[in-house]
Amino acid sequence: MKRFISTILLLLITSAAVFAQYDEGDVYEDDYVYEQNGAGDQFIKINLNVQIPLNFNGQLHTGGAIELGYYRFLNSWLAVGGELNASYNVSIGNKVFVMLPILGGVMFQPTYDKFEFPIFANIGMGYETWQNIDYFPSLVFKLSGGAYYRLNEICSFGLNMDYMLVPQFFEDSSQNFAGNFLSFTIGARYHF
Repeated sequence: MKRFISTILLLLITSAAVFAQYDEGDVYEDDYVYEQNGAGDQFIKINLNVQIPLNFNGQLHTGGAIELGYYRFLNSWLAVGGELNASYNVSIGNKVFVMLPILGGVMFQPTYDKFEFPIFANIGMGYETWQNIDYFPSLVFKLSGGAYYRLNEICSFGLNMDYMLVPQFFEDSSQNFAGNFLSFTIGARYHF
């Protein structure tokens, strides 16, 4: 009888092993898509510009500018922020025209692989001085478009082209003037 019970128990144990389900462990579906930018991502940009006056009838020569900006993404393609700009141009009488605008705006940025194509629209005010005449506040509009290469998660480098409109309004409306400037920019951005 002992042998019979032992044989039955042995058959039950081996049959349980035969019909047991093999479990490979937990299976996770990885459907996460990595995006270079997401809501809450930020960047600081620094640009060096060559600034060309467009409508000064040869009275103002090509100058330069430096920009420092900060933007925060609302989603993967839209960001808001602002920038500081300091620019100069020299006149034919060797007098220096200086502009110091502070701008706020929005950036739309489509991407393709590691390439980013930022398009900026900014508005702000600035301080201008030329031939001992100070003008504050001046209204400043700026449109910009460019192409950047994302080197890694934290930095990108690229080129921009900017158009800036700076209207001036005086009590004597015959002196009103709208300065137009075109800039070619090389820039770097630190992403965090």
